[in-house]
Amino acid sequence: MNVPGHVGGHWGAFHVDFTIVLGASALATAALCLAGLTAYRRRGSRAYLLVALALVGLVAQPVLGGLAMVGAVSPATHHTLEHGADAVVVLLVLGAVYDARATDGRREVRR
Repeated sequence: MNVPGHVGGHWGAFHVDFTIVLGASALATAALCLAGLTAYRRRGSRAYLLVALALVGLVAQPVLGGLAMVGAVSPATHHTLEHGADAVVVLLVLGAVYDARATDGRREVRR
């Protein structure tokens, strides 16, 4: 099958290039997620928890891509879930920033 603009190798229906990119993405986001969970474990604040959860949301994206690649998830479902994961990540990061700023403000008042 020839797809315009698509460069990569195939073994039958198996896309080698997509697999490499998804694998690298999954490993990188998993490492970042582990770092975020470690930071939360050390700090224990709500802001760190929200950032760690946002990083978990990032790990979900290459997993969804892999599921779509093997046909376990339809393209429409994959597209919807990816946008949902993006929205959750944004909301969690905004919540972490708000919580950190609110906490800093309370600390300044107590001094």
